Parts: sequence; structure tokens; C-alpha cells
Amino acid sequence: MSKAFGLAGIRLGFAISSNTHLIQLMNNVKAPYNINQLTSDLALSVLSSESSLDTMRTHLSQILSERLFLEKSLAALPFVTKVYPSDANFILFRLEHSAHEAYKIMADTGAVVTRFRGNEIHCEECIRVTVGTPEENKAFLEQLTYAWNKIHQ
Repeated sequence: MSKAFGLAGIRLGFAISSNTHLIQLMNNVKAPYNINQLTSDLALSVLSSESSLDTMRTHLSQILSERLFLEKSLAALPFVTKVYPSDANFILFRLEHSAHEAYKIMADTGAVVTRFRGNEIHCEECIRVTVGTPEENKAFLEQLTYAWNKIHQ
């Protein structure tokens, strides 16, 4: 609901699966009554509105287009060694080295929000970025390049 419908504030996510075993496992660990009535009512209203679904389709199309733009742009940077495939609204990528330093420089500017993932298993030197608007994605790429160049001054 956050990206496709622009409703991050209602903090609602859900899973849909034909795998009944998986759904049972998820139900075993979720809290009872974990969605409040206001959130539930808003989500149901949005999901049953044709204009909301049209908005979602527009957002989804932009996310897919911008994700492809970011994947190609990151892969073209000489200091990016891997761009991981993604079906989500974010991209995980690996730098040659100094990912934490690059992350810190970007975080300190405040202009771009990324997540350092280098402490996660198999994610050494990795950063995660959420797919944004065309302007946000261009700003991210500029900040990443700025950070890399600053590290190598």
C-alpha cells in the first residue's frame, strides 16, 4: 500500500499466496487483530475504488520504469560491481569497497536516503536504495557519485 497507492502512513502490508502452508506459517506468528479498524476501512475503500486502482497502476508503471533506469544507471557506474535483480520497489547494489563510507557521506548530506546493508549476510559492501521519482533517482545517482569521488580525493 505504501508505494503503489501512496499510503505509507497507514502502515499496511499484506501477503497473497496460493501456498496454504506458507500462509499458515505466517498466521502462526502474526499478532491477533493486528490491523486496526481505521486502517482496514481505508484499505478496503482504496482497493474497491476504480480511481484508486488507476492511480495505483500509474504509480506502479512509474516505479517499474524508474527501477529499470536505476538498475541500468548503477550498472554503468565503474565502482558498482553488482546490481542485484529486484522485483520490489528498491534495489540492492554492491560497491567495489567503501560502501559504509559512501552511505555515511550520503546520509550526512540529508538529500538522499539509502540503507547500508554491508552488515547483513552475503551483503558485504552493499547499499539499498528505494526507487523514487525521476528527480529523486537522479539526485541519488549524483550523490552516490559525489560520495565515491569524495572518498577517493
